[in-house]
Amino acid sequence: MRARYQQRLTRDDIGSRVSVRRWVEDEERGVRPSDVVGRLVAWSDEDTLTVRTRSAGEVEVDVVDILSARVIPEHPVLPPE
Repeated sequence: MRARYQQRLTRDDIGSRVSVRRWVEDEERGVRPSDVVGRLVAWSDEDTLTVRTRSAGEVEVDVVDILSARVIPEHPVLPPE
């Protein structure tokens, strides 16, 4: 069975938490998919998304490199122990 990748983001999703699977160049393994999870903070006129992650800061992703993208739920708020 083959995966069906879909790009489900629009400019209206700026500010939302997103998951983006994209192609990246790896020196050892060649081109491979990689995921970015974070908050969509910008979508430029040149079709570059900026996603702010917890660990890598702001990551820029060209729309042409996107395999799939979607809005994901916010982190749950856990009650204090």
